[in-house]
Amino acid sequence: MKTFYTALMLAAVSLGAMGTAMADDITADVLTYDGKTKVVSAKGNVVIHANEGATITGTNGEYHFEDRSAFLEGGVKYVKEQSTLTAEKMYLYKDRTARGIGSVDFVDLSEHRILRGDDVMYNAGTGFGKIEGNGYLETADGTLSAPHIEGNLKQIKVVATGGVDLTSTTNNAVGYGDQAVYTRSGRDGTDGKMVLSGNAWVNQNGNTFEGPELVLRDADKVVETTGRSTITITNTKSPSEEGGEGDSQPSVPAGPVNQATPIAGRPEYAGSPLEIKDNK
Repeated sequence: MKTFYTALMLAAVSLGAMGTAMADDITADVLTYDGKTKVVSAKGNVVIHANEGATITGTNGEYHFEDRSAFLEGGVKYVKEQSTLTAEKMYLYKDRTARGIGSVDFVDLSEHRILRGDDVMYNAGTGFGKIEGNGYLETADGTLSAPHIEGNLKQIKVVATGGVDLTSTTNNAVGYGDQAVYTRSGRDGTDGKMVLSGNAWVNQNGNTFEGPELVLRDADKVVETTGRSTITITNTKSPSEEGGEGDSQPSVPAGPVNQATPIAGRPEYAGSPLEIKDNK
């Protein structure tokens, strides 16, 4: 095992007043440092300590000192405080977005969030997340499963497409449709709304709703239908009779968020093709 302290010192001198590289170290069986590009290539049992307490492990990888970005492959695991990501490959971008490729499982215990999929991108600072392929998102409010999920979990706006299955803890409901859009004006907003469209179906408290578009509102705990719809009532008890939760304490939303609001924190590379790293 080798620890890359020599190259680390060279990078620290080159970066001068920035001084941030001194917080990082890399350990691996074989290490190669390019002084011109300030890039470390690592092979075998790689361990990287970077980005204010993050630890990343894998079989092979590389680290860029100038922008603090990294790439690892082979049973990758990323750990920072209460956040953990496991994947076949992982990219850490210069804006501290973590992106996993292949059987990705991202858990953020501090925010009670789980993201899973074939390609998962998440930035805990901005709240932006994107899941491609076998997507699964879980929060304290419920779950979404769909081939494509994208949104901002601080704003809050989440769009799921390609055939969506959902559970809503807030509305005591389950459902499915071609697309789902959930919006709420910030974490403490009281205007939460889920719009389920395209062959939409919802079961709430034992009653079913079917139509081209169904709307679930958190504040009212009701389901609205748009277009020609079908409602099947099998339970006429109130939520209190069912043992449901009482009224939540209202709070002032940070600002209105709706379906037309752009997703906040979306980086330019979120829609770009993935750069493929060739094995050396």
